[in-house]
Amino acid sequence: MVNMRAENFFTEAEKDRIHQAVIDAETRTSGEIVPMMVSSSARYTEVELSTLIAGLFIGALAGWLWDHPWGSPYFYLWPVIGATAGFLLGRIPAVKRRLVSANRIAEAVDDQCLAEFTRNNLHYTREHTGILIFVSLLEHQVEVLADRGIAEKVEPGTWDEIVRILTAGLKSGKACDAFCKAIERCGEILATHFPRQDDDRDELPNKLVTDR
Repeated sequence: MVNMRAENFFTEAEKDRIHQAVIDAETRTSGEIVPMMVSSSARYTEVELSTLIAGLFIGALAGWLWDHPWGSPYFYLWPVIGATAGFLLGRIPAVKRRLVSANRIAEAVDDQCLAEFTRNNLHYTREHTGILIFVSLLEHQVEVLADRGIAEKVEPGTWDEIVRILTAGLKSGKACDAFCKAIERCGEILATHFPRQDDDRDELPNKLVTDR
């Protein structure tokens, strides 16, 4: 999976494909499907602080080994260089992901998914049939969160299939195809329990939502 900002992950043509996939899926169901991608679910500043401190220590050690405090004007520059390098290293997504515990990642993604569910008004649909397909890029995590109307009729494990579809597509570099397939499958599942009614109206935007 490529490490990049969520808003730039897909081309405009790919975003249009995802948009159309939501429209097509919702023609069969009263459910409201919202696909979302965020760059990360947390800042993980503890990693940046840890690598800064480690860099500071390594820089100071390097100064003692290769420079003499009484004989080199650069002796006190080593800790600064080390701290700066450590801080920048800790900001690299691939490094940050490997230094954060699995529990910390799971907690951050869960919290962000719930926050985005509320922020995007999925809990305000008429029959509480909103469902969020959530991808967090830095953590390489996918979650599906359904409102209570869906949860009352659909077993939670049902959405594991959607997670597998998206995870496989993201790993293989076919993220757009995977998103479209996941949305289509969501529509099929929802149509079984929540077929589209004659008075149904589109309550939420159909586009891919990204963080800014």
